[in-house]
Amino acid sequence: MTESNSTTRRADILDAAGMVFLRYGFKKTSMDDLARAAGLSRQGLYLHFPNKEALFEAMVVRSMGELKRNAQEALAQADVGIADRLLNAFQAMHGGAVGSDALDELIATTAAMVGPMMTELEDSFVADVMQAMEDADVGQGWASEGISVQSLAEHLSASSVGIKHKAKSPGEYRERMQVAVQLVCRRLRS
Repeated sequence: MTESNSTTRRADILDAAGMVFLRYGFKKTSMDDLARAAGLSRQGLYLHFPNKEALFEAMVVRSMGELKRNAQEALAQADVGIADRLLNAFQAMHGGAVGSDALDELIATTAAMVGPMMTELEDSFVADVMQAMEDADVGQGWASEGISVQSLAEHLSASSVGIKHKAKSPGEYRERMQVAVQLVCRRLRS
């Protein structure tokens, strides 16, 4: 197998693993489940990853990179208003796992395995949201209220995390998050 084929195969395994972990959670997922989803024998899967923990960690690290890239792309959309850019960025960062019964367990497992990375990703995302809001002068309407752009960005992030845990579907997540974004951006029109 060439290095390119190996890289593609690894990406396919990680994609399949992500779907399985979202469906069953970390604890209930077996290497047999993961191998079957990837179209491999269990022994074949072990050629790529020594155990479930290593596979999960690789999947999380890859997913975090994708989340960050997708959120940054959403924030950088020059032809879209700030409210839509914010909503799209939060959807990209937090909306993908909505509706998974295993979400809480997966978040706890992720925190235990790669905790600092998760915190760094969220902090970096909030900084990106802050920058987009500053560039769009979102804070200008709130300065008279003594509310900083940093506080607005942190509250949107906290709202997103809470909504992610309560929403039953990606559509519901988006609708509820849209309200939070509109509340923050309403001062632009005042």
